[in-house]
Amino acid sequence: MVNLQFIYSFGCFLKNFFSLSQTLLSYLRIAGYSGFPYPEMIRRLATLASLEKFTYKLTRTIQNPILCDDIRMNAVARFMPTLVHCHCRSIMTQVPNSEQQVIKALELFINSANDETVSMKKLCSSYIEKLCESGNVADAVFVLRHLHDRNTHVDLTSYNILLAASCEENQFDVFSEIFKDLLLSKLPPDSTSYSSVAKVFHKTSDSDLLKFIREVAEITVCRVPTVMNRIIFVTAESGQITKSKMIFEEMKNLNLKMDTVTFNTHLVILGRAGQVDQMLSEFASMKYLGYTPDSVTYNTLVNCLRRLGRLELCKLFAREMFDKGFELELQTYTALVDVLGRAGHITDAMRMFDELKKSHNPSIYVYRALISNLKKAGKFDLALDLLNEMNSSTSKLVGPKEFKERRKSKRNTVKGAKF
Repeated sequence: MVNLQFIYSFGCFLKNFFSLSQTLLSYLRIAGYSGFPYPEMIRRLATLASLEKFTYKLTRTIQNPILCDDIRMNAVARFMPTLVHCHCRSIMTQVPNSEQQVIKALELFINSANDETVSMKKLCSSYIEKLCESGNVADAVFVLRHLHDRNTHVDLTSYNILLAASCEENQFDVFSEIFKDLLLSKLPPDSTSYSSVAKVFHKTSDSDLLKFIREVAEITVCRVPTVMNRIIFVTAESGQITKSKMIFEEMKNLNLKMDTVTFNTHLVILGRAGQVDQMLSEFASMKYLGYTPDSVTYNTLVNCLRRLGRLELCKLFAREMFDKGFELELQTYTALVDVLGRAGHITDAMRMFDELKKSHNPSIYVYRALISNLKKAGKFDLALDLLNEMNSSTSKLVGPKEFKERRKSKRNTVKGAKF
């Protein structure tokens, strides 16, 4: 037997309960109770409360405390289909949250924390991450704005999750806002952050990209240009050479702060792309603008020119390096020995090899290259001597693993100094 007095009281209560039920629903979803009965129960209440006309008719129908069976059956007939309808709705159906409800849910989440040792920053970060995990990216972004207005910042992991989510949804304006907020938080973006930048650029128009660069430059104007250097680098690393060059040119056009690392990064990009003339032009521009080339600059030039077969320029820059007192990297020595030997300059190649051994352990690659070139030049006795020397010192030679580590270290140097 249905208690109609209870139904009457329940119907009158529903309307006032609507706002609270929505907030509780948001909180429970964030708290991870999506599979528990409570969210579904609250969803039913919220749905019933939204049906104001039905609630009004129901309460009018059962106003009389003395009810006949017909009226009772009428009330049940009206009431039960809605409950059944609510019961059949998917638990995972999203209920739109107003901004006020999102903030209430945030406050409820924070107030429910039992561990007083957990900081506000950690709690807010956890809340944003749970919002993203449940697919409520828009709510997560609103919470970030709300916290920013109150000078509260979340941790780097939360920023990276938001960057990845906004990139995935192709919302560049939102992505831009999140990245700028990250910079304002004074947290240094990491490789994950910059990876999202490169990814979102694939879907970004040139005008939006340049606007983003100008806004980032305004935020970082008083800092070393590490952020811009990293953006240039990851953009090129992702295959977007044209956009990387565009960013570099925009920096020059706006007279933005640059450093030697900025130019080194750009030179590496141009060299890898085989754009020798432009690389040499930028090197000349670098010196004209007062930026002093360092060992990374020269090693970059020599290695790129060697790959492109520009022997005379390789020798020119190598000589300039020696004159300025810079030490050549092992990879650069190897490149010079190889290119000299290929060109038939055996005496120069052997002299360069002797210079190499004064400051580095030779690599197995330089031995193999030199032995091969000596054989081609008919210097078989010298080639045999080098082969015996290589075999007798195998344990001391730099191998593939060491070369890989050196290249990784060099890439990190090109990316720039720490934030």
